[in-house]
Amino acid sequence: MARIRTLPDVLVSKIAAGEIVERPASVVKELIENSIDAGATRISIYLESGGKKLIRVVDNGHGMSRDDALMSIEQHATSKIRDIDDLFSIKTLGFRGEALPSIASVSRFRIVTGTEGSKSGTEIYVEGGVVRKVKEAASPGGSSVEVKNLFFNTPPRLKFLKKPETELGRVLEVIQREALSVPKISFEVFSDGNNIHRYGATESLEQRVAQIIPGTSLYSIGFEDETLMLRGYLGSPTDHRSSMRRLFTYVNSRPVRDRFINRIIMECYGRMLDKGKYPQGAIFIERPPSLVDVNVHPTKSEVIFEGQYEVGQSIRHAIEGMLADAPWMKNHKERTQRALGDFYERQKNSGFSQEDDYSKGITSAKTASLQAQHGFESTSPRSSQNISSVSEKSFQAKEKEMFSSGFYSSLRFLGQIGKLYLVCESTDGIILIDQHAAHERVNFERIKKSYIEGTFSYSQELLIPEVVELTVREINTARQFAEEMKKLGFDFEVFGENAVRIKSVPGFLRDSNYARVFSDLFDELDGLGDSKSLDEHLDNICATMACHSSITANYTLSEQEARTLFAYMDASENPHSCPHGRPVATCISYNMLEKMFKRT
Repeated sequence: MARIRTLPDVLVSKIAAGEIVERPASVVKELIENSIDAGATRISIYLESGGKKLIRVVDNGHGMSRDDALMSIEQHATSKIRDIDDLFSIKTLGFRGEALPSIASVSRFRIVTGTEGSKSGTEIYVEGGVVRKVKEAASPGGSSVEVKNLFFNTPPRLKFLKKPETELGRVLEVIQREALSVPKISFEVFSDGNNIHRYGATESLEQRVAQIIPGTSLYSIGFEDETLMLRGYLGSPTDHRSSMRRLFTYVNSRPVRDRFINRIIMECYGRMLDKGKYPQGAIFIERPPSLVDVNVHPTKSEVIFEGQYEVGQSIRHAIEGMLADAPWMKNHKERTQRALGDFYERQKNSGFSQEDDYSKGITSAKTASLQAQHGFESTSPRSSQNISSVSEKSFQAKEKEMFSSGFYSSLRFLGQIGKLYLVCESTDGIILIDQHAAHERVNFERIKKSYIEGTFSYSQELLIPEVVELTVREINTARQFAEEMKKLGFDFEVFGENAVRIKSVPGFLRDSNYARVFSDLFDELDGLGDSKSLDEHLDNICATMACHSSITANYTLSEQEARTLFAYMDASENPHSCPHGRPVATCISYNMLEKMFKRT
């Protein structure tokens, strides 16, 4: 008996579905792209339980005849390509003929469709890949595709799905991504009977970008030659995000998550962005279809360019031109000054006045005592003879004691370099301190302690509530965590389709950019997975808040301000790193300096 045999069609469909249909968001993506290819100008999406129970996509496209509707649920049946030449000149979003049969094989699937002007349409019902019913039905034109009980016949895949709120968030992200490149199409989203969002049709791409990425200053980029046209809008390095969810890239109007394009974008921003931070914006690349291969990934999310080096150089030229102009810098100094003013005001309100021992300098009695405790001299560096007598081994022993009680206050403050690093001296060498990382650690511990103890008593009520625009996905996350955010000092309400109205904020954030804070917080929450409460990821949330409330680079600290910061550091439980894991301080021993200058 032969051991190799042809698999049945139902099994083939389920295998294909495993590559294409990962979750409700995958279904929504395929159905929306079919509607766009059908020439729709209006698309409505209806969801129940985040798409787990129901997904219905209704459009006013050109629809299908009875014969075409029946063929559309057959494997590899498509109207978009006919021969191998067409495969290398694809102008539509779909082309493989896999989506509908794959979806129908793992759900209870219904399609009602009809062509414009026809007296009636066609209804087809498929259950688990098996056609159960085909009949004539009323249809005003266009198509309505309904997907119920996704993965009902594949329990392992069903268990893989997250809770409805999480799946809804991923569906909303797909809708944003698809809607961005087709500004003339309107989108409506309904969830559990409620109209939660609408993107009205716009006349320009710029208007649609403003709908999808609200409340953000974006700057235009552009490039064009014989084989490529690039346009788009990107944000400044100072207006970054903690994920790439607000960075959209398109090739010939097809949304892609292409590693090559993303790498070029990140290389252009380079060191302007901190590690783990990403720019916001949208980039649209248009190239002759014959020079782009889109048939390289099951979900069509990646492409291969002919002449990839030239494409990379074009992207680089457009982005670096905008970055070199630095149009955002005119507001940067004002923001950093506000942040530091708020920091210093909090110091005074917390009891660290100008007359405090920490603010009087290293000659204070308490500081002198701390210096004696660690064996440090009070004012001058060690003599050359003493320096050479300190071995590297003894320095390493001292280094282990760096973060013992009172260490930072015992240092001799020398100054600041790069408007970011504080330079200090100990008896064994030079200490360099990252002022932002140090302040971030102080704020992190204060915020976390206040949340745990429920002592956010200094929430600042706004005289005039501020309306902040968020993306539709961030709004969904805001609804989910609204009550718990009150424990952090935030009081807000969802205001309209894509905004929140902020009534009060934690006092230490009163001068911050609320839109930036809220976007980062909800982006952080959304990226943490299937979390049920803030408590599960408290460190991440407190770290995000601490980052926004901390002093930044490009500001000169006085000695008094630096010493007040050192006092807070000494009172911290874990002063050796910022909440994101970066070191706060490093040291260069005198022995190392002597080796550098070849004195030993």
